[in-house]
Amino acid sequence: MSQPPFAQQPGQTTYPPYQQPGQPPQYQPQYGPPQYTPAPMMPQQGPGFGWGPGGPGWGQQPPKKKSKAPIFVLLGFVVLAVIGIGAWALSQSSAEPHSSPRYTPSPTRTQPTEQPTGQPTNSPSEKPSAATVAARNKLYSVGRMATVNCKEPRVRPTNTRNAAAYWAALKPCLDKSWAPLVTKAGYTFKSPRMTYWSGSTITNPCGGGVINVPFFCSANNMLYMKVDVFVKTYNEYPDAESKAYARMWYSRSIAHEYGHSVQYMTGILQAASQMRYDASDYAGQLRMTRRMELQANCFAGVFLAANKSSYPINGMMLYVWRKWVVTAGDDPEEGDHGSKASQARFMGKSFNTGNPATCNTFAAPAKNVS
Repeated sequence: MSQPPFAQQPGQTTYPPYQQPGQPPQYQPQYGPPQYTPAPMMPQQGPGFGWGPGGPGWGQQPPKKKSKAPIFVLLGFVVLAVIGIGAWALSQSSAEPHSSPRYTPSPTRTQPTEQPTGQPTNSPSEKPSAATVAARNKLYSVGRMATVNCKEPRVRPTNTRNAAAYWAALKPCLDKSWAPLVTKAGYTFKSPRMTYWSGSTITNPCGGGVINVPFFCSANNMLYMKVDVFVKTYNEYPDAESKAYARMWYSRSIAHEYGHSVQYMTGILQAASQMRYDASDYAGQLRMTRRMELQANCFAGVFLAANKSSYPINGMMLYVWRKWVVTAGDDPEEGDHGSKASQARFMGKSFNTGNPATCNTFAAPAKNVS
């Protein structure tokens, strides 16, 4: 799920969007909207939780300018022509929701089974554990992502129609970028569908409640991209840095949500949901959520790294990426999306490597996913 650059209301308890409290994981863990009620668009100082500059632990706020204040708003855990766009909801691809076992989706090819040299410890038909699926997934061994020469859309998100057009233009790039890697890892690639919406709620099979950011729902393999928050972020301030910040953050936003779909296609999302449910305490549950969110951000970094030259991510776009996007984070061990150090360790590094191997947050020690 994407995160706003504003804080969470004090006193709220957050739960991972794919699982509500007290419920066991479902056959298709649902990465839908959690029960958040984010604060107003402009971040407030003081106790808070969120994704982006403004709250404690999110780095320094951009210096305020009379007419050029950098924006503190945020984004958001992504083929052919831009899909026709509606004001609140637009084109959805015809791909059907991906159905998979609890831990791993069906591979596209049959893997040879080695003959055991000794007494086997598990039945040959026994499925791998959730920990194995998440930490030893073959996606980590497919190598660097190749560029598809994706370019930043020329349209500027000055209204909801344009915001939707911006994301619609990026979706084919994400499909083309991830399909070869998912297939090479031995899984079935299913392009997630995408829709656009505005307001505070949207009907979806992953749950209800107030939601103010884009999110991914695994129950129907759908990206729900919230256009009005993108527009507000872009129009908030007139200066070039603020507008570049909005475009860079929301480019990362769709890549982050798409990253959750990649987790779903490879069984990582389902496995993480199971492990979170099995965790013995809240701290363990929160840490598992961080592993999942940090990986989605890391996957976003992989995509942006592969296409940074063609996009291009340079000049002001690179400046705001380094100054405001990669440096945003929670206080260590207190949030569900990861500290600044953890963001740099995964998303920051993947922006340099362009390799999913960088994103194995599930094999990292606890101190590295703070």
